[in-house]
Amino acid sequence: MANDYYETLGVARDASADEIKKAYRKLAMKYHPDRNPDDAAAEERFKDVSTAYAVLSDDDKRKQYDTFGDSRFQQQFSTDDILRDFNIDDILSQFGMKSSGWGFNGGGGRGGRGGGGGSIFDMFGGGARGSRAGQRPQPKPRGRDAEVDLTVSFHEAMKGAERSLTVHIDGEDTTLKVRVPAGIESGKKLRVKGKGHRGPAGPGDLYLVVAVADDDRFERKGNDLHTVAEVLPSVLLLGGKVDVETLDGAKALRVGQGTTSGKVLRVRGAGAPTLGKPSEHGDLYVRVEVHVPSPLDEAQLEAAEALKAAGL
Repeated sequence: MANDYYETLGVARDASADEIKKAYRKLAMKYHPDRNPDDAAAEERFKDVSTAYAVLSDDDKRKQYDTFGDSRFQQQFSTDDILRDFNIDDILSQFGMKSSGWGFNGGGGRGGRGGGGGSIFDMFGGGARGSRAGQRPQPKPRGRDAEVDLTVSFHEAMKGAERSLTVHIDGEDTTLKVRVPAGIESGKKLRVKGKGHRGPAGPGDLYLVVAVADDDRFERKGNDLHTVAEVLPSVLLLGGKVDVETLDGAKALRVGQGTTSGKVLRVRGAGAPTLGKPSEHGDLYVRVEVHVPSPLDEAQLEAAEALKAAGL
């Protein structure tokens, strides 16, 4: 069963290197074999936290772990891979702790407990490097996942669409049909199973990194949409209706008497759909701005003079 290394150390997935180091120090001190003689459960916990730290304290291993996830990472990387160049005794000595008795530096042990010659790899269920003795066969890895950029229109992101695209992977062109779900945002990824790079145990997956094109009518903030409606001064003064663009076409919006330019009106449920729940929508926010025709004709100039005389 796969272990979540972040949960094992009790840290958040965005934890800093210092936070990870402090968490490991605390757990290593708690479960160190010298503090828990003949305690199999404590020894198992010590192995777990040490393995987790070996991954999360290494920038490259941590990046791959974050990319693949628990099961995929532990399928593709053996204990030997994880612990390579990880010398637990040197690390424990930095914490002012005694040797664990299972030093590991990427080869055989530096000497186990009582001079038995065991390494941390032995402790973790393996044998000396280069030997098959005591090792369980490692599963063949799947191919690497692939990423391809996919740009969709604002309309496609709002309404959903089916796209046909050709990707070039491992020297071959493959044409795919992909469903773009309503509510997708830039930065989200669509997974196409089994269409990544080839591998001994089958291909990896293909991830389409979505970029949603801008729309000159709307600005999206989460599931809410923002737009601008221009109205004549008379509509602001006397009240009336103005046609407003929505995802479902133009709709008449009521403007109250005495509305000021810049006021924002809300249309409930007229925003972007929620990804995975297309029946749920955010709201549409409409900023009302005054529009003055140019040039003014004679009648409009006379009306403006009358407004001025009336204190408006």
